Amino acid sequence: MKIAIATPVLFEENSPYNHLFKDIIGGILDAGFELERHAAVRDTDEEAFRLGYSERVRYVRYKRNESDHNNIISRYIRDNLTGIREARGIRRSDADLLFEDVCYSSFWPVRAAKKKGMRIVAMVQDVWPDNAVQSSLIKENGILYRYFEAFQRYVYRNADRIICISDDMKDFIARKGIDEDKIKVIYNWGYSDDTVDIPWDKNGFVRKYDIKKGFYAVYAGNIGKMQNVELVVKAAKKLPEVDFLIIGDGSNKKITEEMASGLKNVRFFPLQPDELAAHVYSMAGVNIVPLVEGGPKTAMPSKTGIVLSCGRPVIFCFGSDSAFGKKLEQYDAGVSVSATDENELVEAIKNAVPRKGTSSLFSDRFTKTTNVNEYIKIISSCI
Repeated sequence: MKIAIATPVLFEENSPYNHLFKDIIGGILDAGFELERHAAVRDTDEEAFRLGYSERVRYVRYKRNESDHNNIISRYIRDNLTGIREARGIRRSDADLLFEDVCYSSFWPVRAAKKKGMRIVAMVQDVWPDNAVQSSLIKENGILYRYFEAFQRYVYRNADRIICISDDMKDFIARKGIDEDKIKVIYNWGYSDDTVDIPWDKNGFVRKYDIKKGFYAVYAGNIGKMQNVELVVKAAKKLPEVDFLIIGDGSNKKITEEMASGLKNVRFFPLQPDELAAHVYSMAGVNIVPLVEGGPKTAMPSKTGIVLSCGRPVIFCFGSDSAFGKKLEQYDAGVSVSATDENELVEAIKNAVPRKGTSSLFSDRFTKTTNVNEYIKIISSCI
């Protein structure tokens, strides 16, 4: 049996999702399936997108240029052109199943696979176009929203199974009229099945930047419109006695730096390589994971599993009414506070302590082996 993986979004070497794809590809191959991967790349000669699998995977590459992330029309046009090209590739494929990384342009390869009678497993890492509404790129229920939404619902309706990455997201997709029974929640995992304990004197990030031992409130990851890192800066203004480290890059970094101008307790660092992720989260006195209000229904930060594996105190600025917030409370694994009120974040930082259930939540829902096996079970059940 052969599986085709389609990833229409342009491959980024520093994407936090690369380790997920690498593990999923490894699981598919270990299960004995043949595999071809349809991928959009800047240069058809580049090798990084192979993720270490050069011989056992057939690659179909589509060259495309990068688009302005803040220009939704430009992004959508380029992604759709890539999606149309991928659809042509799918029509020529002899695969039995399409594993689709759902994005703006997934309609085209999914439609091509449906016409060929291929089974379809759709992986949803964020819910488009609702995340664009939350990022203030388009208006809810406006003409653009309704246009984009119609194409996305086609993908959801025609997928045999949908894999999403949080219970909040599953509930949100089901409320769109999609059969709840075909939606499976599999959280994004970290880099291993083990919890992490990195001593300060052996911490690679600490050594790299000569960080003095102390208590640090840490945000690390993408600094974009969805991440709401501005909330962290607002809290820092009210906690001059606490040192804040903001680590990463993105479309809102300049805005965030301007907000923090003059604050002596806030330092910015560039995005770190994957191999230092666990080191960053391990050195934190408290890790902060913010999202825009209502964010958990359309997105779940991929760092969540890695953060939990490090066992440090963690604050999720998701709102207490989110399903994930209730799960944190159930496990006693962390704190969920308002996505809009920095005073709640301030109080949570003041009272940050390790929680006894953090490792249990990680072991139950975020381990690599278990979650990859769940992907393979779903794929196998469709063929």
